[in-house]
Amino acid sequence: MNADDTEPRGASEADAKRAMRRDIAARVGSIRPFVRNLRAERLAATVLRAPALAGARLVLCYRAMPDEIDVDPLVRLLEARGARTAFPAVGEDGRMRLYAIDAPDALDPQHWTRDRHGIAAPNPEAPGVRRVRPREIDAVVVPGRAFDTRGARLGRGKGYYDRLIAALRADARRATVGVCFREQLVDCVVESASDRRVACIAVEGRLIRGIRAAGA
Repeated sequence: MNADDTEPRGASEADAKRAMRRDIAARVGSIRPFVRNLRAERLAATVLRAPALAGARLVLCYRAMPDEIDVDPLVRLLEARGARTAFPAVGEDGRMRLYAIDAPDALDPQHWTRDRHGIAAPNPEAPGVRRVRPREIDAVVVPGRAFDTRGARLGRGKGYYDRLIAALRADARRATVGVCFREQLVDCVVESASDRRVACIAVEGRLIRGIRAAGA
């Protein structure tokens, strides 16, 4: 294959990902807000059943953007059974860092601030908030624009979670749980060489074990 063959394939791959992001955004955007909240609460119970989370002591969750699934109900459930939670934050340098919140209520506003994009982020200056490394994480709840039953994931295109999953311990990579509404489960996600799959996908009412890619 020559260089001329490579460029169209790369362009086609990027175009396919953009088209899927637009399609999924429209699907999720059509769900009424109060229905989304109800479904997110039900989904939290599904995620909690994932065997990979059973013994996890430090679970990386996230605070949802407006077009993402709210996993705050899951954070509450994890805390109720004794797990600690950590959250990502993207700094001014564009790098994603992880912060554990060692407090009875990790979602207490005193532990939080807003980043330059207005997204909720752990406040490193707040009591109980401490920086952690990827290898300290036992399990990860992974957001995404779309997933397929192999565990392939379509993100926002920045690669934050792909790099994070690659940096986890092997056992923690086996405890990565993607969360999605049924509208976000697709037949096939286009994958790039740097993409990383999740080990399990939680869709409302069911758990799907992904097929791990070599080296993922």
